[in-house]
Amino acid sequence: MIVETRELFFTNSALKKAIAWYQKAPNQTDLPLGVVTSVMPTYDGGLSVQIQQSGASKSREVVFTPSKTLALLLLFCRRQKVPIPRDAGKELETAEDGLILIVRGETATNAPPP
Repeated sequence: MIVETRELFFTNSALKKAIAWYQKAPNQTDLPLGVVTSVMPTYDGGLSVQIQQSGASKSREVVFTPSKTLALLLLFCRRQKVPIPRDAGKELETAEDGLILIVRGETATNAPPP
């Protein structure tokens, strides 16, 4: 068996761009329209997003679960043409100023015929 492990580090600026792509996704209802003022990873691999809506005096916080965060990062990777195997295992880890997506794929091996 061959095991491949990749770590993709998303800085806070990359996370803001991922959120911007997600805001424009059709039929998404998680994020209101507005300017993303900050993105902070949570301890469990989720995201806390602050959005300033036009006409509002306070910014609004939207919290993403780790599974929803993974989905928006995979959408972002697809839009940026970063290949992620569908059948690979995926995990999120919190870093000091971003998130790390760990992708682990396994390939079965065989020997040549005798």
